[in-house]
Amino acid sequence: MKAILLVIQREYVTRVRKLSFWILTIVVPLMLAVVYAIPIILAQKPLEHVNVMVVDESGIFQYQFQSTKEISYIDAGSLGYAQKQLRQVDSINAVLHIPARATTIPTDAYLYYRSDKPSTNLQHDVDKQLQNILRDNILLDVHNISQEDYALITGTSMRLHQFDLETGRDGFLEIKIILAFVLSFIIFMTIMMFGSQVMRGIAEEKTSHIVEVVLCSVRPFQLMMGKVVGIAFVGLTQFALWFLLSSMAVVGLQASNSQLFEQARQQINITQVATKGSDATAQMASIQEQGLVSELVQGLASINFSVIVMMFLFFFLFGYLLYASLFAAVGSLVDEDTDHQQFTLPVTIPLLIPMLLMPAMMNEPSGSIATWLSIIPFTSPIAMMFRIPFGVPYWQMALSMSLLLAFIPLCTWLASAIYRRAILYSGSKITYRTVFRLLKG
Repeated sequence: MKAILLVIQREYVTRVRKLSFWILTIVVPLMLAVVYAIPIILAQKPLEHVNVMVVDESGIFQYQFQSTKEISYIDAGSLGYAQKQLRQVDSINAVLHIPARATTIPTDAYLYYRSDKPSTNLQHDVDKQLQNILRDNILLDVHNISQEDYALITGTSMRLHQFDLETGRDGFLEIKIILAFVLSFIIFMTIMMFGSQVMRGIAEEKTSHIVEVVLCSVRPFQLMMGKVVGIAFVGLTQFALWFLLSSMAVVGLQASNSQLFEQARQQINITQVATKGSDATAQMASIQEQGLVSELVQGLASINFSVIVMMFLFFFLFGYLLYASLFAAVGSLVDEDTDHQQFTLPVTIPLLIPMLLMPAMMNEPSGSIATWLSIIPFTSPIAMMFRIPFGVPYWQMALSMSLLLAFIPLCTWLASAIYRRAILYSGSKITYRTVFRLLKG
């Protein structure tokens, strides 16, 4: 046991001291947060005001364009005058020309500009107003439907809530789908990343013949388990730092947007009062439509993150232990990087299966495909984390966890049998037939 602890200490300290560990743990998440925050900040920045001269030769659009805070529409008499103003007056940014009708309904319009191309916001507003004015004109002339009547017809809509009668809460399925995808992707990437670290570390020591010196002091199984557990602690340290940074970010957001979070909590409390059946349905019907950000906060507040955090730590740790032992066996089989692919492919295929079947699981989180993938030990770390936000029966969670725990000793025994017989193997190229001979001793 003392030898295993020494190997664990060496693997942990060596990796935590590396600059790359801190860059991946702190700098990369901060850079991703900044990258996602920049579009939001730029979207809130007020746009530059522009002036557009409108030349309507069709007679349909004259004095119909509605100016906004960012765009002012100015009716002009002739195209020549408007183009002259565009060239000479800096405050005129564009000219919209609608030619005389060759048919009953105008089919073309032209937006003239100088050197600077019109912004996407201007193009979108001009196009939208053109379509709306033309539509309103056709409706009034042909069908005798006014703009107000049309707005009443098209503006009438109902909001569909996904309501869970068991919990008495709004389902927020869209938010849960995003959260499920993020959790399963993180599990997939971390298992692959830390498992690959185990494989590369063992392969490098074998290639450099350092392992021959190390095995004079420790047994092969102790060395393998020390590397696997040591890198697992590195992963847990990384997750602890990410959790701390995320908690600080959430506290900062709550402090800076206390009103928004308070409204979301009140909305959640209204929903939680509902019990089941008609009472819950009546209360949900009384909830007024909320903004996108408020709905996002409500959806996140309605999720039981304590269960998600515990399940995430469990499936990461034991899913990693399951695969890390197999990656360790692969590392002991190869001498060169070119040999990795033929042995890593059978190990990574079970991890890729739930990622490839993600659309099917997204369509039916409680369907047979998602259920079986979340129970089978080699696919359960990813599939179960995908299903957790939607709610999983306790017996399925218990069965999945039990099978995963049961398979870890079996995979560890299989990997250690290969590891202790292949770690000093050199000479001829290792094939699958060689692996079977090594298993037979």
